[in-house]
Amino acid sequence: MKWFYQHIYIFYSFIFLLNIIYTFRQSEMLHFLIGVLALIMMGLSFPRAGRVFKILGIVLTAAGVFFFISGPMTIGEVPGLFAGNVSLLLLLSMLPWMNSAVKAGRYNKLLKELLEAKVHTLGGLYGRSEATMVSLAAFLNLSSATISQDLLKEQLKKVDTGIRNSFVAMATLRGYSLALLWSPLEILLATSIFITGADYLEVLPWMILIALLGFAIDTLIGRLLFKKVEVPERAGPGATSTGRRLKSFILALVLFLSTVVFLANVIQFDFLFSVTVAIFPFAFLWSLLRKRHKSFWKIGVPTWKHHTNHLDNFIVLLLSLSFLTGALNASPYLELLQEPIIAYSDSPLVIMLLIQSGFLLMTLLGVHPLATMGIFGGVGGLLMEALPSVTLAVLLSSTAIATVPSAPYGLIVTITSVNFGMNPYKIVWKNLPFTLVCGALGVGVSLITLLLY
Repeated sequence: MKWFYQHIYIFYSFIFLLNIIYTFRQSEMLHFLIGVLALIMMGLSFPRAGRVFKILGIVLTAAGVFFFISGPMTIGEVPGLFAGNVSLLLLLSMLPWMNSAVKAGRYNKLLKELLEAKVHTLGGLYGRSEATMVSLAAFLNLSSATISQDLLKEQLKKVDTGIRNSFVAMATLRGYSLALLWSPLEILLATSIFITGADYLEVLPWMILIALLGFAIDTLIGRLLFKKVEVPERAGPGATSTGRRLKSFILALVLFLSTVVFLANVIQFDFLFSVTVAIFPFAFLWSLLRKRHKSFWKIGVPTWKHHTNHLDNFIVLLLSLSFLTGALNASPYLELLQEPIIAYSDSPLVIMLLIQSGFLLMTLLGVHPLATMGIFGGVGGLLMEALPSVTLAVLLSSTAIATVPSAPYGLIVTITSVNFGMNPYKIVWKNLPFTLVCGALGVGVSLITLLLY
């Protein structure tokens, strides 16, 4: 079994390939086959999934069974219900290739150079740390958090442990979430666009606005909180080298965003598929232009295999969620769930606050925001009758991503907890004000879009 699970990426890749073919050639038989294979995929993944994800999978599947029994669907339609989120799993499987291109180009060392620049107080370092995270987490994702936390641990080893831990838990997690707001590689943003059918190019400026406002507010707060704590002197890197590499990195990011927009708006692929198919060729060409293609393959192949072999948590979550959403949409109980939305259809602010509160409450209870996103997606059609697609996409993605630093069982919080020996709920308590402010910004900007669309 160990050998089998080490090579299970081959089976998963076969399913992903069928899903790509289905994107170009719609076929009921092919959709049914993908669903059957997705069921097998879920059965293989469940024993290896984490406890929280097992519980979520069981609860979501049980709810799906209840809605399925109450509706008019037949047993023969069950496999097709599990096929809906395979495209999201394909995107998750492709993410390591971009990360590998970044590492092959040694851009992860750019993070070290930026953080080691001379500053005199923690207040000054706070803004730099958060800005660095926002800049690089878009491509490096979780790697940027682990690298920056290790560097800050070393840089601040002479600072009081409690102050250091609070600083790192705030600066890195909040900066990480601000980067996710606009990154096309972020699964929550991609899912919100997938649900609403909004144009990423229309959503992007609003997400950047939320990120800029969130950064400005949080940096100011960080400066005030840590302005009296001195930082031990360290020699900074050469400004010319760092500036050149940072410009190169930003150029690559702009080119990738342009590629995704071209595929979505000119070739007319949907946004999720545009991001997925752009990742590998862009990452390879980028490493080729940087003359780092050998390192790209050396790092990328084992990283991709390991990552794809261990998609168990997301497989259990997304496939059970796909089943629940499909069964719910065909169930008469959908009308009961729609009643609160219908009742407040003339009060968009109330609907927005309910969605923000829903994400926050479910996150604090340990439910992954992607699961909550899927639940809202189940009534997405009705929500889009009350709110324009761009408004709903901005609202769903911003309020969901705002909860990332405050998710007690989230991966980024868990990593920080282990790295610094902190209670995860202490990390949540430190970042809860940010979650509330960032979520409120998302609601505020969504209200502005409501006036324009």
